[in-house]
Amino acid sequence: EQNAVIQAAKLGVSIQGATLYCTHQPCSVCARILANAGIVRVVYEQGYPDDFTLEIFRETGVLLEQYHHGDEPQDSLSAQIDK
Repeated sequence: EQNAVIQAAKLGVSIQGATLYCTHQPCSVCARILANAGIVRVVYEQGYPDDFTLEIFRETGVLLEQYHHGDEPQDSLSAQIDK
């Protein structure tokens, strides 16, 4: 997560209001960086037992969502490929 924020800053890409997709729930250090960078939503697959992260996101208004395979609807291209 830190690298994504650094690369965006280096390349002059605004991430204000963006959603970050990652494999694991961010740690508290990354949570603070993401909130300060303007990320408004984090979608992760695997949990990470860090109550401080939850507190940071709650205080800063960052939406934290856990992704589960199969939750998303298939788009038309995916449906065609599967046939």
